[in-house]
Amino acid sequence: MLHYTDRQSRIHILTLDPVLATDVYERLNNYPGMESVDIVRPGDGTSAITVQDIKQLARETTTSKVLIFDVRRQTKARRQRPYSDIVRFNRPDFNRYCYSVLLGDGPVSLFTPDKREEATYVFLSDLRVDYSPAAFFMSPFFYHSYDEIQELAQEMAIRHEQLLLDEIPRRLQKYFKGRKLTPSQLSNYFRAGEVPDSHKARKKKERQKKLDRLYFQIVKDEFPDDQARLTKALSKEGCRLPGEALKLNAYPFFFEEWILDLVKKAETSSSAS
Repeated sequence: MLHYTDRQSRIHILTLDPVLATDVYERLNNYPGMESVDIVRPGDGTSAITVQDIKQLARETTTSKVLIFDVRRQTKARRQRPYSDIVRFNRPDFNRYCYSVLLGDGPVSLFTPDKREEATYVFLSDLRVDYSPAAFFMSPFFYHSYDEIQELAQEMAIRHEQLLLDEIPRRLQKYFKGRKLTPSQLSNYFRAGEVPDSHKARKKKERQKKLDRLYFQIVKDEFPDDQARLTKALSKEGCRLPGEALKLNAYPFFFEEWILDLVKKAETSSSAS
């Protein structure tokens, strides 16, 4: 079995979504301790990301200590082949010389009460088998219902746009006075992307507190019977489902800290080999 033990202080971001790629990149790039870590994202950072952009990174991922996969349903069919190649190249090293971290939404039946729990177990189990992840981060803003995905996809096809949803989930717009915010506007606000560097850390902390309160309210409204358990996803330890090893963590809470910890953990394994 081939191992790639000579990995660099490098992180690969793997997604077809330039908005998410930018959010992850900026969060990590500005996080204390990441100064010497090379953060690689697909594409040129200014335009759409193609499947070919992901394919071109496949072999290069064997030089990384952390791979961050976007596993949301909306782009699954298009990125499945290059993802399979990347996992195949790196699987022998997962959870020792290299770690995978997933950013995802959830099962289709998430809002179907009598199917939710079983569907979530199956969903997490499939992710463990496919990616051997060290952590799974989800967000209510990642989750669009099946009907909404189909509706928005049809609207965007009429406008001749690619299949990447250009507004936050409609069920969540009520928390923003009904405004149809774009994912870019939302992510830029909560990471304080427009704030000068001298004030960025303070402003980001303030907005993180706002996001914390917002997440609590969303969980309370959408999952009132499971509020106490699901709000644990806002902690670094995450929310554990009985009998399931993969925990639920809320993006972006403790995301940067998780990634830096995994980079250091992989470095320790490489030094010991």
